[in-house]
Amino acid sequence: MKRGNAMSHGITEIGQNGSESCNAGITVKNLPDVAALEQQLKEANFISRFMAAIGSSLDPHDICAIASRHLYDFAPFNRIVFCLSSEFGLPSIVIAPGKSEDGRDVLVTGPATARCKGFKIDEMLQGSLYVDPETGGTGIRLVLPEDLGRVQIVFSAIERQCYTSSVLSEVMAHFARTLKNALTHVKVKEMAMKDSLTGLFNRRVFDELLAVEVRRKELLPISLLLIDLDDFKRVNDTYGHPAGDEVLATVGRILREGTRGSDLVARYGGEEFAIMLPATTAATAFEIAQRLRSRLASTLFVFNGQHLKLTASIGISYTSGAKTDSIPQIVSRADQALYRAKKSGKNMSYIYTCKSVALNKKPEVGESAFAWLRTA
Repeated sequence: MKRGNAMSHGITEIGQNGSESCNAGITVKNLPDVAALEQQLKEANFISRFMAAIGSSLDPHDICAIASRHLYDFAPFNRIVFCLSSEFGLPSIVIAPGKSEDGRDVLVTGPATARCKGFKIDEMLQGSLYVDPETGGTGIRLVLPEDLGRVQIVFSAIERQCYTSSVLSEVMAHFARTLKNALTHVKVKEMAMKDSLTGLFNRRVFDELLAVEVRRKELLPISLLLIDLDDFKRVNDTYGHPAGDEVLATVGRILREGTRGSDLVARYGGEEFAIMLPATTAATAFEIAQRLRSRLASTLFVFNGQHLKLTASIGISYTSGAKTDSIPQIVSRADQALYRAKKSGKNMSYIYTCKSVALNKKPEVGESAFAWLRTA
C-alpha cells in the first residue's frame, strides 16, 4: 500500500513541479491523434457535401460536373476524365482547370476524344495507379460498380495525399449510385418520348417540339415533311407483321441517317412519319424530300426469299416565319400535299403553296413553283 501511495504521490509531485513539460509532452504525444481527427472530420464533411450536391441533379453531365467541382475544391487535380460505358450512349468527358474570359479560375469541360492530353481512353483499363506522362502527377484509375465505366483523376504528387483509399471508395460509390439513378431516369424519360420500334420520337413529342420551334422569336422559316409508305398494308397481309416491323424500323433508320442533326424525325403513327426542318426554305425541303424518297424507293427487302421494294409519298408545307402560322395549319397543309401526292399516283413529293389550296391550279406570281415539282 505504501509503495502504491509513494508512486501515486510521486506522480502527483511530477505533475506539480513539471506541469509545463508534462503538458507539452502530452500535447506532442496527442498531436497525431488530433491531426487524424481533424482529417476524419474534414473527410466526413466533404463526403456529406459531395452526396448532397450530386443528388441535386438527374442529368448525367451535370452530375459529372458537380462531382468534379467538389473533388477539385477538396484536392485540386490536373484533370479528371469520366469514361462511361458505351451502353448509355454518353461521350467521355474531360474536365480540367482553366480560365474564363474575365480571368477567373474555372473548370473547363469538353469531350474526351480518342487521345486526350497524353493518354488513351482505353489505357484506363490497365492498373489503378500510374505516373501521368504529361504532368508527372499521380494518375488514379477508378472502376465504377455496375459496369458504369471508369473515372481517371490526375493529381500533383502533393494533392494525391489528400485522398485516402476509403474516401475515394466511398465517394465513387455514392457517385456511381447517383449516376445510375440519373441514367435510369434518362432511359425511362427517353422511352416515354420515343417509339420503341423505330427509335424515333413519338407524335406527342414531335408536336410539342414543333410548337416550340414555331413560337421562336427569330421567326425563321420551318418546313414540315409528312411521309407515308405506299401500299404498306400488303406487306403485313402478305409477309406478316414481323416483316412489317422490319420495314418500319429500316425506314426509320433511313430517315434518321438522311437528315441533318438539327432536324427532328418522328414516327407520326402507323406507317406515317414526320420530319421538321428548322430554318429550311421550301426549295431545300423539296430537295431533302426527293433525296429521302429516292433512297426509300431503292431499298430492297427480302422476305421468305422474295424481293420487295416500297415507295413513299411525301407532303411538304413550310412557313415564311410569319406569326400567323399555327401548328394545325402547318400540319394540315402538309397533309393536303400528301393527299395530293397519293391521288396523283404515289411515290411523289408535293409542296403545299401558301396562297393556293388547290394544288392543281397554276401558281400565281410570287407563289412557290415547287408545288409542281414532282417525280413519278
